[in-house]
Amino acid sequence: MSSFVPFVSATGAERAGPDRTVSLPSPPRQPGDPIVRPVVARYEGAPVVFLPLRPVGSASTIALHSPVTGTSRRVALPMSGIEGVTTLLEITPLPFTIRNVVRRLPALPTFYVGAATADPLPEDDNVLAAGEQIATASTAFVGAVFGDRVALSPAAWIELIGDALDGVESASDLVAWRGLDGFATADRVLRVLDHVGRPAASYQLRVNASTVTTDATGAVALPAGDVSVRWLADDAGVAPGGPVHARYEAGRNIDGAAVNERGSSTPPGGTIDIPAGNLRPHLQLLDATRWFAARPAGLDAALGHVHPDSRIQPLVDGIDTFAAMLDDLRAATGPGCGAHFAGWAFNDFPLDLDDEAKTMFTELVKTLRAGGALNTGAEADGARFLMDEFFVLRDDAPTEAIRRLLTVLLVAGADVLIIKAISDAARTDGYGLFIVALTTVLAAMLVEFGDASVVFDALESKMDRTPELHAAINEIKDGIALRARHPASWADNPLGHVPPQLQLIGFDHRDYSTGVGSYHQKFQVVRRDPPDLLGNRVIGYLGGVDINQGRLDTWGHHGSAWIPPDSPSRQPSVRAFHDVHVRVTGPAAADVAHTFQHRWAFDTSRRPAGVPEHPPAFLAPDATNEHEVPAQRARHVVQVCRSGYAPEPGGGSVPLPWSPFGEATIAQGFVNAIGNAREFIYIEDQYFTPHDEYVHALLEASVRNDSIRLVIVIPSNADNLFGDIRRRELFERLRDDPDSSRGWGDRLIVGGPMRRPVLADAGRIASRGRLMLQQALAANGDTVVLGPRSRLPPEVPFWLSVEGERMLAVERNEDVTVDDVPSRRYLVRRAGGVEPLWGGTARLHAKSAPVTLSQETGIYVHTKAMIVDDVFVGVGSCNANRRGFFHDGEITAFAVPEQLKAAPENPARALRCALWAEHLGIPPSMGPALLADPVAAADLFRRPTQIGNRLSSFAALGIKPELGLFDGEAATWLKMLMTLGITFTDGVVPFVWNVFADPTTATDPLPTAGPELGDV
Repeated sequence: MSSFVPFVSATGAERAGPDRTVSLPSPPRQPGDPIVRPVVARYEGAPVVFLPLRPVGSASTIALHSPVTGTSRRVALPMSGIEGVTTLLEITPLPFTIRNVVRRLPALPTFYVGAATADPLPEDDNVLAAGEQIATASTAFVGAVFGDRVALSPAAWIELIGDALDGVESASDLVAWRGLDGFATADRVLRVLDHVGRPAASYQLRVNASTVTTDATGAVALPAGDVSVRWLADDAGVAPGGPVHARYEAGRNIDGAAVNERGSSTPPGGTIDIPAGNLRPHLQLLDATRWFAARPAGLDAALGHVHPDSRIQPLVDGIDTFAAMLDDLRAATGPGCGAHFAGWAFNDFPLDLDDEAKTMFTELVKTLRAGGALNTGAEADGARFLMDEFFVLRDDAPTEAIRRLLTVLLVAGADVLIIKAISDAARTDGYGLFIVALTTVLAAMLVEFGDASVVFDALESKMDRTPELHAAINEIKDGIALRARHPASWADNPLGHVPPQLQLIGFDHRDYSTGVGSYHQKFQVVRRDPPDLLGNRVIGYLGGVDINQGRLDTWGHHGSAWIPPDSPSRQPSVRAFHDVHVRVTGPAAADVAHTFQHRWAFDTSRRPAGVPEHPPAFLAPDATNEHEVPAQRARHVVQVCRSGYAPEPGGGSVPLPWSPFGEATIAQGFVNAIGNAREFIYIEDQYFTPHDEYVHALLEASVRNDSIRLVIVIPSNADNLFGDIRRRELFERLRDDPDSSRGWGDRLIVGGPMRRPVLADAGRIASRGRLMLQQALAANGDTVVLGPRSRLPPEVPFWLSVEGERMLAVERNEDVTVDDVPSRRYLVRRAGGVEPLWGGTARLHAKSAPVTLSQETGIYVHTKAMIVDDVFVGVGSCNANRRGFFHDGEITAFAVPEQLKAAPENPARALRCALWAEHLGIPPSMGPALLADPVAAADLFRRPTQIGNRLSSFAALGIKPELGLFDGEAATWLKMLMTLGITFTDGVVPFVWNVFADPTTATDPLPTAGPELGDV
């Protein structure tokens, strides 16, 4: 039996009119609904183009057959568009027996069959054999959807399947399937689709010399012969500024590989040619000017352009990032070669854990000799470093104030950095530690401490040890590593006023430092020779990954396996760290190279006295230099953007020479992408406290259609001070905004990834965490008595498992003694409810039931990325907050595959599948096959962690304020101030938020005081 067989007899049926386009229903999800909902299509919300069929001649019915061996499901169709049909039969192929054919298709097709019939359709989950009769019908409608959700005409998908069968199945089977080609219309028709593959109705095109308009199905007639086509206007009459055209069929051959000649797609602004042999082509459109950011006034001529013929390669987590970087560094030791590094936090570690001695970072730096001989002292001639210097005390700051500040810094660092969230921050970005230190000065502690420099040096050492590597690099060659201080000052922040209640205690933040600006950019530029396999000599890297040992992690997130030689512990780190970087090649790499070159010149001019001056290790090439940055076969359209502050006139700050009036292109690019979303928006972010314009765009997107999804992944403890206030309100507003009657409802999924549970650390007591239930627990009970007491942790919250049922201890109550066993009573939170929070089932547990405590730590999300509709991806160093968008120095790359949904090397789809596979607990290599459809795959995040998911919803983690489980940063800081005798007032929180935690500058279009949301 052939893999695919005709669904009707080609001689017993005929076309019953024009194709019908119907969107599959996407009803709201109800509490308790399973992930796979009855009568709801797998491709809910997707447009399907149906082939209408009727009997030939005097026959009254036609026999419908399953086109493939697969499983059946009934789908309700409560809408007009297919007369006489209220139920569709969905047939999903079983891929294993047809794998040789499926590999030659865009993805696995799912078939939808509608029939005007009195026959009962097959039940759900029946296995239908290829060719098995489904029903007889007076009229029928047949459509198919692939994983990319592109609305292909029946003639197109019939042809695709036929091409895939050719050479795999027998000649007779191929002839039988090709018989379905007879249902195609004789007219030559172009189907015009938007960027997600939906019919583009009422679009204006120029076809040769004529202007035509697409019909309601996106179709337009084409003349015979070769045809030139250009998109002129959308359905609102708006002309595209940079139209990208992609011929869907030409983007693939039958083996799924790219057709790399230029004719399959156009860069922004081009015109596409359709050869005479294309009778029923599909043309996808995207306007690059609506997605990418506009270049701001004053931006250097080498920066900010949208570069076609480029390529970005997503790199997930540190191990894969460093492996790619290592390959390039090893080829960067010759004449004219080298590497430029810019970052927030540096230290020394091996880039390859299997070859530690040869790949220690400092040893690799020594090999970057720019072609110098081994005995000429040329070590590191080809290396340059810009290391951020985030916080610097003023030279003229009051001595007493410095001592108070340093004392508080010491206390904050010694007390587990106040709370776990800020502890995580100190190991990653560190803003939390400095913010707590600065704000705690408000306590006016009059404590004398000795030598302040000793304390400050100790705190710097705790903060990623950049000073150590800075000294080590300059010991190799003096002056090649600069500490770069961002020039933004307090005067540049329009919200930086000291409130009256703080003036009363004599506190003014300007007494201590000039500002809290940061070069938060993490990017690297390598010039290598010989070039890589794609001909690239200059290569850029950018994203969230610093040159830092804390980033050594993989998708399994078992923690860093490398133990530094000077570590007091010989145990590997258990901290799991998740991040994303990208490797940029082609013309866009020149933009990354010029960014470093501009910064190097600027920071060299501001270097301290006595530091020798060096030119860059190599010069940035022009984007048109084919020798250095050649055109890439992947043909990604890439824009490299930055955040650059705008100095306040008269404030005394030095403007950035390459963007003297500021640059907010990262914020603009993300907001543009949200504004164009039609299928899904996926966000990974370390903080996620975006400004109001960003929030407004998300709310606007929520009402665009019924099936669009929003998934947000952040750390389980997002750690910027007072950010929890804004995040809580933000998530509530995104789910249901009462002011505008907009909101995502059940289509919003917010969560944090968690490590697999491990047994509690026993320390010196081997039985710690192994307990017994000292009192029976009812199925609806919320109090447990655990013992022996010596095996219990000192604080809550903690996780416990009672006979396999997971619970969360949220409140410690009184100590008790049961049967002479010292015990303790706890209030617990159990899974329960219509939708169990973590997959457990609440049930009765008898006294003496075994209890095990487990450590369930979060995977720290350091990523700053967005993916939209599998055609847009943005990755960089910029968090979704005002500080990142408008204050600090950041860098982000945006990319669109020129071939859109047909691009086999699609960075948006590749990164989404890799990330979602990681968070769903499956190997990333399986992501493209299992997660091809983003809308259906998004619902898999609803699976509980108990059955495999790593992502735990914020409801399950207890982040919602009404749960009262964990103190937020604001509550912890309030307790600290009260302990120190400070009266907490409403003016303090906005001051700390707007000045220290989330400052802004004049590049902010609406600098509204927070942390609450403004007028969204």
